[in-house]
Amino acid sequence: MWKYYAFRFSGATIAYLPRKLGYLTARFTAFMVYMLSPKTREAVADNMKRVLGPEADEVSLKPAVRDVLRNAAKNYYDLIRLPHMKLKDIERLLTVHGWHNFEVALSKGKGVILVTAHLGSFDLAAQVFPSHSVKVTGLVEPLEPEVLLKHVVALRNSHGMNFMPVQFGVLKVVMRSLRSGEVVLIACDRDFGNDSMKLDFFGERTAMPAGAVRIAMKTGAALVPVFNLRQKDGLYDVYFEPEVEVLPEGDGAVANNMNRVIAVMKNILRFILSSGWY
Repeated sequence: MWKYYAFRFSGATIAYLPRKLGYLTARFTAFMVYMLSPKTREAVADNMKRVLGPEADEVSLKPAVRDVLRNAAKNYYDLIRLPHMKLKDIERLLTVHGWHNFEVALSKGKGVILVTAHLGSFDLAAQVFPSHSVKVTGLVEPLEPEVLLKHVVALRNSHGMNFMPVQFGVLKVVMRSLRSGEVVLIACDRDFGNDSMKLDFFGERTAMPAGAVRIAMKTGAALVPVFNLRQKDGLYDVYFEPEVEVLPEGDGAVANNMNRVIAVMKNILRFILSSGWY
């Protein structure tokens, strides 16, 4: 329950800070987490080792871990501030690349499944769709307690998005949306729907959620990767990748399709690390 009260308190205080001061507060919070929570620090370092490779040492890991924590803290600030921002002001923060890839997929009329990862500012970048008057249903992690879940979903939906927790009955909503030629947004880097497959991810067998791929195979919806990256100046780049070709059936089709999505995710992560954006 403390998380809910923390959100409410932050929304009544920090959310009203000017953006630069809000990000400065987020950086300080991330620093305190880094210093006072060794468990969190070690968990992030373990994940970064997978991406950086086994040769990564403490010298390279420390700044990467600090950057990840800073980005996460800024994301929370973006989320609580979202209802207080105007859509036109959000648009000024976003530079969109590859929008034509999305338009081509949408024009096929079978719906589009956007697959993404928790990079950059997930909630802020998602507002690119309301700004283009595109109806999107996004699936998010169910949170406890229920009052916290409702509050976070309300923040995310404050500008016209339709985020829904992965709970009983959500699949029917997703299928209905796709059959109507609409758009569904699913994060494929975190398994909270118990529909994962063990696949190779940077040299390790990792549980990766396969729901998006299975739905695309069943409905014929286009599968389009989309990612956003936070630049150092506080602006954001949103990238729509070309549609991933989906094998409709056959031995190992789900795994093969998942590997195609993972290949795109790996390229994006390598690009992030090479550019220093988080």
